[in-house]
Amino acid sequence: MRSFKKIFLLIIVFLFAFVLIGCDKEKDNPKKDDVEEITELDTKYTDQLKLETSFTGKDFIKDGIGEIKLVRVIDGDTITIRSGASETVNIRFLGIDTPESTGNIQPWGKAASAFAKEKLGNAVSIVLEAEGERNDTTGRYLAWVWYKPSADADYRLFNLEEIEMAYTQYTFSSSKYEDTLKKAHNRTKTSKLGVFGQKDPNYNYSKEVVVTTLLNLQYNHDKFQTGTKFSVTVRLARTVGNNMFLEDAEEVTIEQANGEYITGKGGFYAFSGYAVAYYREYLIGDVFTVTCQLEWEGQYGTQLTGLASPSRVDSTLSGEPEIPTLDANDLESGADLKPYLGHVIHLTNLTCDSIRESENNGTKYYTVTCVNNSGKKFDVYFSNSIITRWRVQDIIEVGKTYEVIGGVAFYEYANGQYQISMGDAPRYNNGVLNEDDLPRVNDVKEMI
Repeated sequence: MRSFKKIFLLIIVFLFAFVLIGCDKEKDNPKKDDVEEITELDTKYTDQLKLETSFTGKDFIKDGIGEIKLVRVIDGDTITIRSGASETVNIRFLGIDTPESTGNIQPWGKAASAFAKEKLGNAVSIVLEAEGERNDTTGRYLAWVWYKPSADADYRLFNLEEIEMAYTQYTFSSSKYEDTLKKAHNRTKTSKLGVFGQKDPNYNYSKEVVVTTLLNLQYNHDKFQTGTKFSVTVRLARTVGNNMFLEDAEEVTIEQANGEYITGKGGFYAFSGYAVAYYREYLIGDVFTVTCQLEWEGQYGTQLTGLASPSRVDSTLSGEPEIPTLDANDLESGADLKPYLGHVIHLTNLTCDSIRESENNGTKYYTVTCVNNSGKKFDVYFSNSIITRWRVQDIIEVGKTYEVIGGVAFYEYANGQYQISMGDAPRYNNGVLNEDDLPRVNDVKEMI
């Protein structure tokens, strides 16, 4: 009998402990019934939340809150703002992490980027609010992004709205808006839409890698879905830090959508970020194979992205890239450079009109505005590259005429929206030129 009582008491204690554990779990994981389930997306919490902190007369960089001027939307969670007459800074949104759409293209990344561009690009006012750490590990400022869609509307928290529209999940970081963001995340999750479980209809999920050429991508890009992975054999024409201007290794013939054939070499700017130090791996003229994705007419124009799996150099094909020569006096403006987008060209008869120094997140870069003999303007862009800095004021002087070799890149604010993007400057070691950089020595040359 005593044994039975002991067993009975143990059972009671076990059941009591189980109930207590269950109660604790319910606190951390509310019952399904505690979360409102939805089948269609709406902005319930965004509509309710209000901006309560005053920003009048305040500056975001100095005071942690302030109205700003938008320069561009980079992707779904990053923008560039104006912070001075010639300085810009990048802003990373707090509490969210949208899928990639620049260095690598992921499902819903393009959609999130388009949503950000639509809402913030058309806003009548944008206010940034800091909280906690001011900068991330790359130096970008961190912020809550409030925007007014119209003059008579309230400010809306864009970070929260992206969660409710299923373009991103909440990263569950501690914040003043944590309770609202968490509720919005859990509610949106029940819809299983967007990033919460729905397949992006505009994304290619196939793991197949399409072997093709740059020329084919240039003329038949609309045959492929966003996210498609390609394998291309390319020649390195110029490096810009880790990024590159590439051309087809050999001349190819492709059939266009209209049934006509075209022969030549395609060319693209390839954005690598910091994935591989291509300037260390390859020399100008080297031929190799690389896997990539294609971004067609995106925020930074047309470019290759998502670069991966570069091969060894094919020495049998290596050689100087083909560089066409153009006379600026035969062109009307930078817009006439469009047919050469992604290609490296040799442009002559550029007279320096002005040199502008700008800054982004503390990094300086230069835009040299040149004119031809008719006064038409062309922009030549010098970045602060990884290899070494172009000392622009030492090599270019206002009023003198130059010829330059560089890649044609899209930039919406350039004269004619197209500009010459200069590659890396030659490297010197105690005044001795690195022989690998000989092709760059005459990339900027004064014309006598």
